[in-house]
Amino acid sequence: MSAQPGDEVAVCLLTYDHAAIVESTLDSVLAQSLGGFELIVSDDGSTDGTWEIITRRAAADPRITAVRTPRNLGMPGNANFAAKHSSRPYLALLHHDDLYRPDLLEKWLAVMRRQPDVTFVFNPYAVYAEERVLGHPFSDERLDGKRFLEEHLFPRWGCPVRGTAMIRRSDFDALGGLREEFGLLADVDLWMRLAARGAVGYVPEPLITVRQARPAYYPEAYQGSVWSWRRQRYLYDIHAQNRLEHFDQGTWRGRLELLEFRTRLSLETAKWLSYALLRRKWSMFDAAGDAITLHDQAWLSAYRALLAGVARAARGLATAPGGER
Repeated sequence: MSAQPGDEVAVCLLTYDHAAIVESTLDSVLAQSLGGFELIVSDDGSTDGTWEIITRRAAADPRITAVRTPRNLGMPGNANFAAKHSSRPYLALLHHDDLYRPDLLEKWLAVMRRQPDVTFVFNPYAVYAEERVLGHPFSDERLDGKRFLEEHLFPRWGCPVRGTAMIRRSDFDALGGLREEFGLLADVDLWMRLAARGAVGYVPEPLITVRQARPAYYPEAYQGSVWSWRRQRYLYDIHAQNRLEHFDQGTWRGRLELLEFRTRLSLETAKWLSYALLRRKWSMFDAAGDAITLHDQAWLSAYRALLAGVARAARGLATAPGGER
């Protein structure tokens, strides 16, 4: 068989408990215009029939290699597990609930080939059953990695890159893959580290349609879009670690960047603490200790103590005879 462009590409489709829609996702991957790619479907211990669907499809289609983690590892662990099953030079990380345009892999690979210093390539995203596109203010297919990191990843808590991208295998391996301690947000950390390492590729077309379907029985570890103090802590730790690795703390700029980050972190935590108190979301207020970090500014500790006192008083009034119920 003659060589095909896709012979360089390993697609890792990560799955977990999405039996209702995983086949439509799989079909969109198999319909890619790029021929010859390797498709590894890696299941993270599904219990809802997803694994059975995958093995049935793999038995009927030799293009599919079905693998399963030895235990539930979470998204980053599953991604690292899947990546180990191939050594091809380009690694496409895809997820079980998205739909992929037929030219996705072709477009991604073209950028990788034209731009040899690009570490990963991504694109804007269409939203399923809606007219909107989650876009980005980029037009060039090659973005300076350092500038992308400092202007688009560090300044905000949200990330313009979702968990789907094509990654140059040599860069992925050099970084040791995803850092699993950051849970479902480990991809944000990966994009930061890759951008610090080299250029970033971009295709200014919505090649992926995202579906926000999450089964009601999903564990918190897989509820990436659901706000929680643990999620905030992941974000804080990811931003802190990457800033410390990127900026030299022996320089004035490095120290000022860290000060700005600590201030923004403290203001963000204070905002959510205030929200929890004003809305009387006591379980949210009580769990706030999950987001305490070494980078909290001193005033934040005092503010926490002040709000804790107000919360105790408010709860006392609510439970007193004749008080608010």
